[in-house]
Amino acid sequence: MGALRPIRMLCNYLLGDDDQHIPPLPQGLPEDLERIVGGHVTMLVEFQSTDYALLYLDRLGRFFGRFDVPQVLFGEIADLLAQRMALDDPPRVAQLVLGRALHAPPPVIADDIYRPEMQEIVAMFPNDQARTIANVLTRLRLLRGRMRIRVTKPRGRRTLGVFALFRRIRPMSLRMRRESAAVERWLHMIDRALTRQPEAVTEVVRSAALITGHGVGYRLALANWHLLINSLAKPVFDGEAAMPHLSRVLRRAQEILIQDPSGELFRKHLAELRAGQVEDATPFAR
Repeated sequence: MGALRPIRMLCNYLLGDDDQHIPPLPQGLPEDLERIVGGHVTMLVEFQSTDYALLYLDRLGRFFGRFDVPQVLFGEIADLLAQRMALDDPPRVAQLVLGRALHAPPPVIADDIYRPEMQEIVAMFPNDQARTIANVLTRLRLLRGRMRIRVTKPRGRRTLGVFALFRRIRPMSLRMRRESAAVERWLHMIDRALTRQPEAVTEVVRSAALITGHGVGYRLALANWHLLINSLAKPVFDGEAAMPHLSRVLRRAQEILIQDPSGELFRKHLAELRAGQVEDATPFAR
């Protein structure tokens, strides 16, 4: 019976309740922004909890009332931050498919079959447990596999119901740990753009729109975003590269990544930038 105690504790925790009241919005928001931010707060409370919505407001507060952040830009940050924080993990898909989310549209699932990767399932667990499970699945050669869940069938909906329970431990999950680091880096880069090259800040903000989806597509999109930041924005902000037209360069880079999510065209474009074959990037490095 002692061996079952951790399982019982986990089940009790998963079945518990979170605080899900709507927190107050910052004072002084213009009416249109109050409506936008209020909608995002309501969605994030539903997505996770009141504390999670408060984290959103805290992050957003870094840019509220700053003279160098116009209202339109603040609105874009508010929209994209909410999208980034409402990550498309299995608990979220389950929440949407099962009709437990009133403030977000249901996902489009081809042929009513949801195919989450095993790596996505593993990432629902806290870091230590996730690594242990990943090691076991690796030895069994199952880690790179997928589940096949028919969402219209009773068995499939029961599986989704189990996924939905993992919403409570999402803040401790491996996926959230990685996601939070990426979101914080994006916010940091916005702040650095405001300080070092303000004319490029809009494109730094909009770069977050590259990170969408789940599974392989999501991981590739996140890797492409880091490559874009590391190869273009960061060197300029660090004073290691001179790129007077960084805004145009970032906009073109994002267009290329949208056209070719594999990143191959962007790597070719990056090589041309470094070779001085693209006018906006000359000189690329000092």
